[in-house]
Amino acid sequence: MKKHSGKQHMHKETLGIEEDLELTMKFPFNPKLGIDNPALCLGEDPGTDPEPAPRVCVLRKDANGTFGFYLRMEIERDGHVIRQVVPGGPAHLAGLKDGDQVLQVNGEYVHEEAHIRVAQKVKASGSRLSLTVLDEESYEKMCAEKISPISILTNYIPESCPRPKLCLVRNEGKGFGFTATATGGVRGTFLLTVEDGGAAQKAGVPQGARLLEVNGESIVSLTMSQLNKKLQQSGSRAVLLVLESSAWAMYESCGIKPSIAFADTSSLPYQPQKLYLVRCHQGYGFLLRQERCVGGQGQFLRELDPGLPAEVAGMREGDCLLGVNGQSVEGLEHEDIVSLILESGNQVTLLVISNEGDRFYREIGTSPLLFYEDKSHNKVSEVY
Repeated sequence: MKKHSGKQHMHKETLGIEEDLELTMKFPFNPKLGIDNPALCLGEDPGTDPEPAPRVCVLRKDANGTFGFYLRMEIERDGHVIRQVVPGGPAHLAGLKDGDQVLQVNGEYVHEEAHIRVAQKVKASGSRLSLTVLDEESYEKMCAEKISPISILTNYIPESCPRPKLCLVRNEGKGFGFTATATGGVRGTFLLTVEDGGAAQKAGVPQGARLLEVNGESIVSLTMSQLNKKLQQSGSRAVLLVLESSAWAMYESCGIKPSIAFADTSSLPYQPQKLYLVRCHQGYGFLLRQERCVGGQGQFLRELDPGLPAEVAGMREGDCLLGVNGQSVEGLEHEDIVSLILESGNQVTLLVISNEGDRFYREIGTSPLLFYEDKSHNKVSEVY
């Protein structure tokens, strides 16, 4: 890797650390702003003594780029605890409560992970964040009964339940290839009729799908005229989050509202790529640069040398760097990322996405790492 002397410096969010006390990560908030996703909670029968049941809460950052809660590590409790949820902030509106125990971040089990790693995962989530939590009482019950935290996560969404699909529909002069129909006169409830051979069908939109989001925004409160206006403003492409209509009842029976946190992105043209590089005597053959991009700063791969390891591994000019050796680089200082690569020795594994793909995910306010699956191991990879 070449050295870039003119790199910019990213602002690094401070994490307060006190020796032997607690590690706190603060997300300030604007109480006047909310989110477009309600709390996603599992209900329980008030007439029974229920087993500890997780809740899935999806948050969207406010205009200041904050979530509105503290993530803490406490001496008297294992794992990671939600504290100081400010009334009216995104966390409060998403259903988080003081004392909630965090079990998953963006679908990844984190209960036993180091606190600073969990904080990094939260920071790397983009403008959306999915947390699976237990309320404090349920967590204490789980501990008293010696129930494994991971065991209560296995059955709250049936494996047979179809996942929402994130689809990029391009208008190539003949429209988006679908029509929306409001059902039952309910605001925000739209089913899609997909034209054979049209743009929506090519993008993977199922026939009769229920529409959940357009361009990263929930349509739950829209009228038909408002939805049409939003689609007209989309220009030449629209990003749709849809769900097979038959699956809606399955989610309702589990007490969960489907969201982008569960999305299948396999039909999207933009997918992260894992690159394995072995250094030669001339180095890796690329330059890592920090550059301005949609929503802030990014790390981009430039000036590839023909025939050297980076190009041979499949790196492309302008790729955005997402991870180094299984660790997220989102939110890290440029020099820290360079150090991660140099400390790797003569070989390094990089996770990258095309420049266009990076811009796509930034524009809809989420991170590609939320959906990344390591197909080489046939399982969901670590979230970087």
